[in-house]
Amino acid sequence: MNSVIQVKFPCHQCQENIEVTFEEEQLRSIRCPNCDYGYTLMKPTIGEEILLDWEKEAVYQKVRAEKTEQDNTELLALIIKVVELLTWKDEGHGHIRAIETLRQWLLLNGVPKAIIELLDAKGPQGSSPTEFRK
Repeated sequence: MNSVIQVKFPCHQCQENIEVTFEEEQLRSIRCPNCDYGYTLMKPTIGEEILLDWEKEAVYQKVRAEKTEQDNTELLALIIKVVELLTWKDEGHGHIRAIETLRQWLLLNGVPKAIIELLDAKGPQGSSPTEFRK
């Protein structure tokens, strides 16, 4: 999107009108034709360019919000499942399934390996978490 933009302004030293045309360059160095005072100007951003940037940002934020909402929904489902498994009255088998469910979810969601390894670690009595008994 190359557009020609013309900029006009009075010289700060002598008030001579200065005109600059930007075509493809983003930066221009010019001198006042009357007093030779120097200026370096940046090409102004036009409304269409600003609008495109805002549209890109809006799409990015929408995708990010949808991903966060999906992550929150998946985490809530995991919590409900683990709580459900932990409340089983079944000699500790619900605890084993809860840990396995949690471990599976962590593996599928790219959680750091150190956290997953905590679920495989030996407990204080030398038993692994998957050997819980009530």
